[in-house]
Amino acid sequence: MNLRRTIILGGLGLASLAMAAGGAHAETLKVGVIAPLTGGGAPWGVAAKEAATILARDINAKGGLDVGGKKYQIRIIAYDDQYKAATAVAAYNRLVNEDGVKYMLLHTTPDALALKQNVENDKVMAITSSASSQAIDAKTTRMYRTNSPPENYMPPLVAWFADHIKQRRLALVNPNDELGWGFSKLQESLFKQHGFAIVDNELYERSQQNFQPLFTKVLAQKPDVIDLGSVPPATTGLMVRQLRELGYKGLVIKTSGPSPKEILEAAGKAAAEGMIMQLFTDPSNPGYERIAAAYRKDVGQEPNEMLLVVYDGFRVFFRAIAASGTVNDTAKVAAAFPKVLPMKGTLGDELSLGGRFDHTIMTTTYIGVFHDGKVDILGKAK
Repeated sequence: MNLRRTIILGGLGLASLAMAAGGAHAETLKVGVIAPLTGGGAPWGVAAKEAATILARDINAKGGLDVGGKKYQIRIIAYDDQYKAATAVAAYNRLVNEDGVKYMLLHTTPDALALKQNVENDKVMAITSSASSQAIDAKTTRMYRTNSPPENYMPPLVAWFADHIKQRRLALVNPNDELGWGFSKLQESLFKQHGFAIVDNELYERSQQNFQPLFTKVLAQKPDVIDLGSVPPATTGLMVRQLRELGYKGLVIKTSGPSPKEILEAAGKAAAEGMIMQLFTDPSNPGYERIAAAYRKDVGQEPNEMLLVVYDGFRVFFRAIAASGTVNDTAKVAAAFPKVLPMKGTLGDELSLGGRFDHTIMTTTYIGVFHDGKVDILGKAK
């Protein structure tokens, strides 16, 4: 047998295997992911990409997504936005104009705010994990949020803090951008309602690494609680370590954007001890452990808990596509979201539709604390 014939037969064999695995008549459904895969937001972004990949692999292994009696193999196409709006726009244009993608995740707030009008204009369909209240507005028809945003989970979360801690002198720290401004305003309002005294409210530049001058100013106000609200995970850990180096012995909390693994790595076990944070998941839940194990196998490290949020978000997304009976009409897919909810989430909690303009998948918020280098669950914000 000559080399050319061997290559041809080998190619035919691989094609046959692919058809057997995905179904002889399966077509391809392209799904985009725009997320920070490098830089400070990478823990969230890599978790988002892998959540989509793991779920797509599970669906494909069962023959594909059934839409109108036709099977579709799901293909995930992911681009790194580096947590920058301009890079996200370039990635979006590539997905839509070059890759022919109609369905996608716009993972972060810069993505959602920069592209939400494009989604409507281009008649594509998106989900987002943005924490900004501006991501969804009265004109939004083709974008849904994957998880409860701060305006929904913060009131019960702050009420939990008011009931469970004695300290009341609170300082707030957030990034100096649209996300940080909105979150800072919400924090200040809610904590004041529950009897906390806001002794300082600081904004920092995302490029900043040395926080000692900022924290010297903060500590001069004698806070006994510091909330690092919407600060990214690795930066949160760096801040915690520098706070302890300056002698701060009070309570550190985090009411948004959790990532215990990255916080612990940057802060160190001793500095992080006792820190209380909002969480997306209960890491001991068997449902979470199953997808976390798949992540570890693929990536070789522990996942960020955003893995669960995006995994369940895409479960709803794919169910809506299937329920719509079409992969071509995004308006029908958008209209199918209310039809597939409520449903059970991976952890057993109910996922329902709510939030602003009923375009949010409402999720459960967990509360955890660092104890001896691990996270213990203290409760849920209800």
